[in-house]
Amino acid sequence: MAIKPEYYEVIKDYDSPYPDPIVFLKGEKVRVGQEFRDDPDWKNWIWCEGKNDRKAWVPKHYIDIQGTNGIFNREYNAMELSVEVGEKLIVYEIVNGFGMSEKTNGTGGWVPMKNMEIDKE
Repeated sequence: MAIKPEYYEVIKDYDSPYPDPIVFLKGEKVRVGQEFRDDPDWKNWIWCEGKNDRKAWVPKHYIDIQGTNGIFNREYNAMELSVEVGEKLIVYEIVNGFGMSEKTNGTGGWVPMKNMEIDKE
């Protein structure tokens, strides 16, 4: 869900588990796997495998699914940010418990919403 950009402050450190993020293009075909179920705050993520052995968790609504195959209905960049308590971020979009965020140095990526709160300053 796209939102009016809002300022957030990191309240809990987060280390990205994916140092080499991938990008899927609109119209790209993938094999669709299991849904993510390890955290109740992160619903509607699905495992996708594309060409060249590219794999990632993807928001389910970014894919038109037909059986075990899917086609991306928009571009998706799987970049996640590592953040530390006290950092300030701008959040542009919230999807399935993650915010597409930007650090003050311009670096962008996804951060779990439960690791941030609206900046009160």
